[in-house]
Amino acid sequence: MIPYYIVDAFSDKPFAGNPAAICLQPAELNEAELQRIAAEFNLSETAFLRPLDEVGEHWSLRWFTPATEVKLCGHATLAAAHILWTECEIDAQQLRFETLSGQLCVRRLGVGYQLQFPLIETVSDQGDWAQGLAEEIRGTAVAGEDLLIELPTADQVKSFKAELLRIAQLPSRGLIVTAAGEAGVDFVSRFFAPQFGIDEDPVTGSAHCALAHYWSTKLGKSQFVAVQCSARGGELAVQIEGSLVLIAGNAVTVMAGQLYYPAA
Repeated sequence: MIPYYIVDAFSDKPFAGNPAAICLQPAELNEAELQRIAAEFNLSETAFLRPLDEVGEHWSLRWFTPATEVKLCGHATLAAAHILWTECEIDAQQLRFETLSGQLCVRRLGVGYQLQFPLIETVSDQGDWAQGLAEEIRGTAVAGEDLLIELPTADQVKSFKAELLRIAQLPSRGLIVTAAGEAGVDFVSRFFAPQFGIDEDPVTGSAHCALAHYWSTKLGKSQFVAVQCSARGGELAVQIEGSLVLIAGNAVTVMAGQLYYPAA
């Protein structure tokens, strides 16, 4: 059996933010087994944890969508750290995770948690790929594995109608749609990755590694209040510190159980 938890990340209340499944592996499973389990949960991300030391500060962490493994995921990393601190009672102020993106750290704050993720530089791009995605596009960029379009207003991001078949054909992991914020919010965004089995991701920590760079060049600042305005919604405190992006948020456990998997 595999202990699992469902956590709503980037939220301080249940049934908001972005849900992730967190599985504590009693033994190492192969990629095909991990993918089958992720497909069973059918959430945007399922994270698999395996200890790498005896004190619980150092872990192997892998992330899977229902369709494939991914190299970087913010909300499931936040959710994994939350489970280790609240359910597994790990006594450490900082956790280290070995991932496909190298070693990532999460720090426990007075309230919530802080991800230490790599900064992703965005590059302005005038390619034809953005034509027809929205009526008016203010800017386009390559954002690491993703593509980014800037719309004129936050309301246009909120009302953006995603053509998922068109987005699935883009040469990228997903599409970030963003605009300047209002009323104390620096910028808003939405994220779509149908080619990875995620029509719309509720709150995408990894996208903010690129959004932080994009908006730093436009706003001339390094600290941001960001809102991902999906139906579930989420608020993130984002800060650039050298080559890192610090992303702070909270998390809530909403479910726990045992997965009856034969290999485990």
